[in-house]
Amino acid sequence: MRYLLTLGILIVAGAASQTSAATFGKCKFNTEAMAFAGTPGEQASCLLRKVKILGNVDATPAQLPSNLAGFIGKPVEISRPKLQQAISATGLTEAALGGSLDAPVSRGNSNNPHAPEARYFVIHDTSSPNFGNVAQFPADIDTSNQVNRLDGFKSASNAKAHIFLNRRGEIYVGHDFGVPWRATKLELQIGTLARGMFLHIENVQPRRKHPSQPDGNAPMPGFSPAQYDRLALLYLMASVRAHTGLVPAFHAAIDQGLSDGHDDPQNFSLEDFDAAFGRLLASVK
Repeated sequence: MRYLLTLGILIVAGAASQTSAATFGKCKFNTEAMAFAGTPGEQASCLLRKVKILGNVDATPAQLPSNLAGFIGKPVEISRPKLQQAISATGLTEAALGGSLDAPVSRGNSNNPHAPEARYFVIHDTSSPNFGNVAQFPADIDTSNQVNRLDGFKSASNAKAHIFLNRRGEIYVGHDFGVPWRATKLELQIGTLARGMFLHIENVQPRRKHPSQPDGNAPMPGFSPAQYDRLALLYLMASVRAHTGLVPAFHAAIDQGLSDGHDDPQNFSLEDFDAAFGRLLASVK
């Protein structure tokens, strides 16, 4: 059975490229396995390493907090009616959170039916708006219209990510989680084969210039409580649709080792995300 599965993956790969399997990035995404190296937990530890200024990523694997550690790579067993209640409590709908819970997530190789379903929940930040040379960010970045407008990210067919999430917890859906999309250098280098294996969440986070940090720097704390709460809900919804706990990943860690990589998300707190996820899990179990 393992031989047949591997053969099937190779056939899919052959349809997109005549080259042999290859490995990309520091976390070693393999185009035959269609996965990074290691168990789902080990992959998450590599992909959630702290992202520092100028796109430097910690060498030490991240220590997964308890709620994520017990969920990643495991079958998802939750009360769907309670999850739907949690969604209703936000005032949103399933469609406004990436699509129906009854619909599948995207598959690799641009939704090839023989390719595996999406495995990675990619956390980005928008790195905008940029406040220039201000000494400090304005105190109202979590609420102001200047920071939290989503209009500039909207596109009828070519939004840069699946979801855009601002600091007030408001969401713009660029693409349903069932739509295969690419938003990292790694995916672009691999080509069509990777398209659909990653779900992309852009979190609104401003930057400012700094003489010793030419690409700007980000606020501390990096994200708002409302963002962590919504991000936890989006992560659970995507995992329910995939029937397994997806592997969360930082954009910069995915692209580490590739030319022209990114520096996001800055100042992301795994502990705050895990706490929000834990509260959500407790409410739906």
